Amino acid sequence: MSPDSPRFIVDFMLGKLARNLRLLGFDTVYIRHLNRKDILTRTLEGGRILLTRAHSFPRRSDIYIIETDEPLEQTREVVKVFNLSPRPFTRCAVCNLPIEKVNKEDVKEKVPPHVFKTQNEFGRCKECGRIYWKGTHYEHISEMIGKIMG
Repeated sequence: MSPDSPRFIVDFMLGKLARNLRLLGFDTVYIRHLNRKDILTRTLEGGRILLTRAHSFPRRSDIYIIETDEPLEQTREVVKVFNLSPRPFTRCAVCNLPIEKVNKEDVKEKVPPHVFKTQNEFGRCKECGRIYWKGTHYEHISEMIGKIMG
């Protein structure tokens, strides 16, 4: 991910968009319980772009209002508007931190036996400890990325 890629803050109305952006490799903070003033403060302090569906926010360069309800279309819109180049599977979909590569033996007791037997590459989130590998979810997410980018 290039250091000049935009960083996002996404409000409570767009949880699936936040997850999709993380799966595409973009630094995306998801805010569930802050009021409007606190969201604006975090946007400014964090140097992020606020993505929201709320038309009540002021019109500013660091606020983008999403029009559609459908998460795939929302993601496609953000990728296009901000001219993003995805680096899929590089951020934790839950914590938003970068995923680090780990040795297969380091996850032996943390993944199902079949996964350990059939997979050779693993990643782990430093924050939550979630383990990632290229299973069936990888194919589904790759397909979603194709629809977004395609």
